[in-house]
Amino acid sequence: MKKIFLLFFPAGAAAALCLWFFDNSTAPFGSFFADKIGLVMAFGRLAGIVAALGVMGQLLLISRAKWLEPLFGLDRLTRYHHLAGLIIPLALLAHPPLVVWHHAMQTGNTFLAQYLTVLRWEDILPAACGEFLIIVAVFLSLPFTRRRLSYEAWHTAHLGAYLGLALSIGHQLGLGGDMNAEFHYFAWTWYSLLSFTAANLLWYRLLRPLWLYKKHRFIVDRTVMESADVMSVYIKGDGLESFAVEPGQFALLRFWAPGFKLQAHPFSFSKAPDGKELRFSIKKLGDFTVKLHAELKPGTPVVIDGPHGVFTGAKMKTNKALFVAGGIGITPLRAIAEKFCAANGDSVLIFSNRSHRDIIFLSELGEKDKGGNCRTVYVLTEDKDWPGEKGRLDAASLLRLVPDLAERDTFLCGPPPMMAALRSGLAGLGVPKDQIHYEQFLL
Repeated sequence: MKKIFLLFFPAGAAAALCLWFFDNSTAPFGSFFADKIGLVMAFGRLAGIVAALGVMGQLLLISRAKWLEPLFGLDRLTRYHHLAGLIIPLALLAHPPLVVWHHAMQTGNTFLAQYLTVLRWEDILPAACGEFLIIVAVFLSLPFTRRRLSYEAWHTAHLGAYLGLALSIGHQLGLGGDMNAEFHYFAWTWYSLLSFTAANLLWYRLLRPLWLYKKHRFIVDRTVMESADVMSVYIKGDGLESFAVEPGQFALLRFWAPGFKLQAHPFSFSKAPDGKELRFSIKKLGDFTVKLHAELKPGTPVVIDGPHGVFTGAKMKTNKALFVAGGIGITPLRAIAEKFCAANGDSVLIFSNRSHRDIIFLSELGEKDKGGNCRTVYVLTEDKDWPGEKGRLDAASLLRLVPDLAERDTFLCGPPPMMAALRSGLAGLGVPKDQIHYEQFLL
């Protein structure tokens, strides 16, 4: 079934493009490819089709569809979404001037006069407003602008993009020349693609989390401070034994309390599921998490969107593991290591922090060491009095601490610069690429 869903959209998009060519070469009043005026209209239509297909594809990439995410991982799909978002606006910007130019050549009007005339056509003005909203969302997602925006502003801009798409639907269905062609195959294909996209977005982004909440009634049971800036949130609910979670996965949490309802943020499960409670360990890293530490109360309902992610033990190619964590990156690795050690796996956990007081789960990790096969090494970067390992982690220090690392699957989670350096260093030491696992939470 997953393969059918995976092929549906690419096949539908390819069919739409083929039907565009057929409709424009067999129009009742002659092929659009016969002269310059016709070519301009044909490619104007093509630009509109490509832009709309691109937006639908974008929505599928971030729909969190369970038939799609396990194949790539939500973090990778999000990166594809970011990259595609920089290309699609080119088609979106090309569509209006090409169509206006076509009509201007037909009527003899100037481009500006024709543009003002076209704006008065049915559904055109809403579509123009929709295009503007989508372009604004793309601009605000560019790296140099995104860094200057709060999460709330960025999120609002993306909600505006959804509104922009909705405003364009009337234009697509009402004035689109291919929708009104003599043969209705294009229209049927287009309606199918729109319905498929809308159904996935509606179910996975909205209805499924609400259904999970209705089924399990997630609620904050208690909070526990693990360190000065890390708080564990324990969540209970009905029938948690049926809430399937793999250690290493994460979920988007929406705390249903004043000041938190409008935001959902990703956090890793920080302990292996036991059917009794869920735990997320959250570090103060921004306005939202600072407020969460100060104001979150037991009894708060929680809407959980997840679990997500493919950063799990299922990826392993060997029977031995190396876990390398930096700071709060310990949260998914602690859960994976817990399950791995419970199965008597051979593992080494290297946990890097600034100082001794920053180490979280110290007692829990110490318990795992008692089995013999699960060893934990703490590395501190800014604690001169620490008697153990000190300094920044690199490939050379990993090789010194774990001489057989090439025989192990390595799981990395920590600050992006650390992960990038270690990935490069491990590859340089000959560790196979498929034995190096990581996930970047860039939602």
